[in-house]
Amino acid sequence: MRVSTNSLYRRLVAGINVNTQRMVRAQEQVSSGRRLVRPSDDPSGTSRVLTLERELADAGRVRKSIGLGRTFVDSAMSTLQEGSGLLAEARSLMIQGMNGTVDPKSRTAIADQIDLLRLEMLELGNRKSADRFLFAGSQTGDEPWIDQSVGGYKRVSYAGDEATQDLRLGGGVTIGLNVPGTEAFAKVEPGGVTFSGLTGLAKGLTASEGTAWESITIRNTGVDLGNLASVGITAAGSGSPTLLQTEDIVVDAASGTIRLGNGPAVKLPASSSPSSNSVKLTDEHGGQLVVDASGWTGADYSGSVSGTGTIQLGSTPAQAIDFTDGDFRLQNAATGTVLHVDLSEVRRAGEELMQFSGNVNVFDLLAGVSQDLRNSAGLTGSEITDRLNIRLGELDRHADNLLVADGVLGSRSKRLEDTESRFGNAVVQISGLISSVQDADYAEVVLDLRQAESTLQLTQATGTRLIQRTLLDFLR
Repeated sequence: MRVSTNSLYRRLVAGINVNTQRMVRAQEQVSSGRRLVRPSDDPSGTSRVLTLERELADAGRVRKSIGLGRTFVDSAMSTLQEGSGLLAEARSLMIQGMNGTVDPKSRTAIADQIDLLRLEMLELGNRKSADRFLFAGSQTGDEPWIDQSVGGYKRVSYAGDEATQDLRLGGGVTIGLNVPGTEAFAKVEPGGVTFSGLTGLAKGLTASEGTAWESITIRNTGVDLGNLASVGITAAGSGSPTLLQTEDIVVDAASGTIRLGNGPAVKLPASSSPSSNSVKLTDEHGGQLVVDASGWTGADYSGSVSGTGTIQLGSTPAQAIDFTDGDFRLQNAATGTVLHVDLSEVRRAGEELMQFSGNVNVFDLLAGVSQDLRNSAGLTGSEITDRLNIRLGELDRHADNLLVADGVLGSRSKRLEDTESRFGNAVVQISGLISSVQDADYAEVVLDLRQAESTLQLTQATGTRLIQRTLLDFLR
């Protein structure tokens, strides 16, 4: 069969085009480093690469989220560890304040330090990581702990919620990133109502409601000395009696003493003595009575005296005490406290501390410690110690809760670290798979390029010879 010149030229051009395309493709692979320059190079491989790239993007996104989550968790852990250190310092200061040899000025200085620790704890409770509050539950955009004055007390309220921020790891798996602020700084572990025991006030029959602590002020409003004036002994013009209810009083002429209840016998001074007009008597309950013995006749006496009083919860109005009431109701609308108390054993006036044990946040606790140390109620050293002992148990509870919360976050941080490592390995593996499908083998591509160049050169040389044919070549 005769092949026409036109057919030869067409075949030549087609051959040159094919080899040029092979060379260009090889050059593109060499310059880009990729075997798949365009989808048409390998449709199946391209589909595989697209699938792997989606998996890589998902793994990278989760890995980034885990990294941010770890930063949040680790910041919260560090904050709780700082808080533990502050509570340890507060505990040490409280122990100092409980020392009976500490003078009022030193206790005030300790109270100042406690106030500073409280402010530092409040700063920790309101700490942020990036733009998110660490201890606000899911309300991370708003400050969770609000410092305010409530009913005359320093109080801190929680404005966050109890929710846990969950990080999705894929496959329906989630992990919590936070502990709510109440778990760290205000965990509720109800222990009932506790009294400092100063006045004899006790729990009533009905359950009480409230949080934190309150001061209950009991005052003496009057004293009935009975017939004590018959032996020339009257109420002193100075001194504030704290005796409540009825108590025996005995004057022993033989020993020249006077005794209130089962308290210590007190020597009656001579009528000419300046101290005879202000003899202080104390009964076994700590109730005090000051009498003027300057007119004592020297006679024996045995009788009884009694004191009436009022009771006041916080800054609410004072109410008269009925000593037969075993379930007296007190309410402070400002703080939300509803308290039922037994008045039958109240034997002396004074400022009683009432605490809802297990339901006092750490900030209110430190405010109470500071108030006790400042001793505005005029308590004795042992009475201050009794109060601080109650506070100390609450402080230890909070220290334990901080450690528990820190442990929870620690376990979550470790889990996040392990998960982040696994996703990191997955990123490396997927990247390797993409590379194996998409990237070019340089040795193979260079060889293809050289072959394409050689073939193209040979084709072009052959074409040159064909083009050089003349009319004489056709006439042979």
